[in-house]
Amino acid sequence: RCCRRLESVTRDRTLWEIVDFRPDVLSLFHLKRYIHFLQPATRLIATRGPATSAATKHHHPSICKSFLRGVARNAPNLTILILENHIIDSSKLTLEDFPRSLQELRLQKCVMTHVFPDRSYFHRMNKSLPKLKILDLTDCDWFMPHSLLALSKSQSLEELVLTGCDVCDCLPYTSLAANFGFSALRVLDLRFTLVSDTEVSCFNRTTTLRELMLDAPGDTSRDFSITSYGGGGGGRVGGAQRLWAGGGPGQPHWNFQNEGVVIIEVGAYPRPVCRLESLVIRGYPGVTDTTLTHVADHMTYIRYLDVTGSGVTQQGIAQFKKKRPQVTIVPDIHAELS
Repeated sequence: RCCRRLESVTRDRTLWEIVDFRPDVLSLFHLKRYIHFLQPATRLIATRGPATSAATKHHHPSICKSFLRGVARNAPNLTILILENHIIDSSKLTLEDFPRSLQELRLQKCVMTHVFPDRSYFHRMNKSLPKLKILDLTDCDWFMPHSLLALSKSQSLEELVLTGCDVCDCLPYTSLAANFGFSALRVLDLRFTLVSDTEVSCFNRTTTLRELMLDAPGDTSRDFSITSYGGGGGGRVGGAQRLWAGGGPGQPHWNFQNEGVVIIEVGAYPRPVCRLESLVIRGYPGVTDTTLTHVADHMTYIRYLDVTGSGVTQQGIAQFKKKRPQVTIVPDIHAELS
């Protein structure tokens, strides 16, 4: 019990617009006790759960249906929900239980139990979360490649973060999703995944894509798969490699026989190529000066390029800066051609 004045202060609407319980770890029991404090003015809720590794999947769920329903009832205008290190039982908590008002959902380092291998957790996400613009699944090792198809059906999704997820060997799903879905996707984060040239190249046909992030994973047991030559003949069209992220207006395709490129087109669905403005390809030794030459000559919309830890040379960077001085390149090496 407390005095009425203190109770009135704790319920002030300005205190509950942004509700961030981190970095403390709250149990489900304690989270439920805060539900009645939420208000229509609440816009963001962030909470951290007890999961520290996949070994905790045998523990009790730290987020449940009744909690999310209480959130939706008391905070009908909630737009951002951040769940870190939580344990979710997919057989008891589905995507339909999340507030439909969400525009941003971050399930970072969450552990999922009772996952159905033949059914995506994001099935019908376009219906369950029709306003969702940002989805962050950082280090969610339960993510399955076929979920790309379910995600691609969303007509509102603008940013997809799959950092550290399993997106390797998923060409069929990637090709279909990129060619026929992701109608609003602008930002794609595939850092620290084992994605290859062939899979990434599918997003050449995601017309709305403006920012792509790739960073080599720490797994050195597998050869790096992002190169300047785009995976060989798998994407050849009519005997030539079709350049990824083509030129400006009136130049939808650039075909060059045996030219090295960042990544190459897969599929022939007639959609214009994307116009990347920001490209991050860090830590891939197979990315060389050939990539810089291609970007400088043909990616006319690019404004930011990060090739840290790649196989590019100081001479290649210097040549790129001479051709495209308005582009920010990292690392920015001040070198003069001899």
